[in-house]
Amino acid sequence: MGKSDPEELWRRHALELFEAFKQSGELKKLRKEGLAACGRKKLFTSLEWAKSPMRQRYLSPRYMDWHHKCESVAQRFGLAIWTVECACLISGYQPEKEPFPIEAHWPQIKVVTENVDDQFLARLAYEAQRRGLHIVVRQGSVETIYLFTSPIPLFNLEPPTLPPSMPPLDNAFHMRVELPIGYPSQATKRLNKAARQLERELLTSLGYSISQRLRVSRLISKVNGLRIAERQLPKRGLYEIVAKTSKWASATEDERRRRTVKTQRHRLRKRLVKPYEASES
Repeated sequence: MGKSDPEELWRRHALELFEAFKQSGELKKLRKEGLAACGRKKLFTSLEWAKSPMRQRYLSPRYMDWHHKCESVAQRFGLAIWTVECACLISGYQPEKEPFPIEAHWPQIKVVTENVDDQFLARLAYEAQRRGLHIVVRQGSVETIYLFTSPIPLFNLEPPTLPPSMPPLDNAFHMRVELPIGYPSQATKRLNKAARQLERELLTSLGYSISQRLRVSRLISKVNGLRIAERQLPKRGLYEIVAKTSKWASATEDERRRRTVKTQRHRLRKRLVKPYEASES
């Protein structure tokens, strides 16, 4: 049997927390009180719950008393408050099929910025909201939640206008990955990679110019013996260098070799030749 995906291991952990809550007897007790607080005798269907007025429920003192009881139980079992409420009030509720986290603490990617310009923050919030990210504004040692998005990204119609003066690239914001205790290390690596990709997306959407990452070529270690130190290479010189060091020897693989050579030649030019050309111009 193969190893389970690390994210799947964490999902199983969250479902175990939910199952412990169901088996504890707290569900039956809270369900009775919750239905009474909503003025109902039958559970909501998923559609009824989606259409029910949340604001009206939260204005009811009786419902809020019940809500705080759910909150206390949720903390005891390590569950999110909405998981407990929905389990109590929705018929056939299956949290694993919902887009919301089941557990109280789940991995989050946050955007942290020290910029307080209203126009910049409005545009940053728009771009972060589209990607389901939270925004934290930090001033010294004090942090304030500027935007707390739902786990489902929301889409606004029109993006706010960018400010006439943008903060420097290095001072715009940074990404912070927050992990619950016990989160699998393999999944952490993937989350950090996702955070880096989201960072690039945010910077690009804000109008910053982001250089593409250059992969390390195996030819770099051979620079001294490949005449790369020369400022002027002969015509087709890069092609010849790559062709001679290419591992493709079979004529039947010529097309594949040519594609490889073209890619490597482009990397060599961008990394080793183009800077010389720029300095001479």
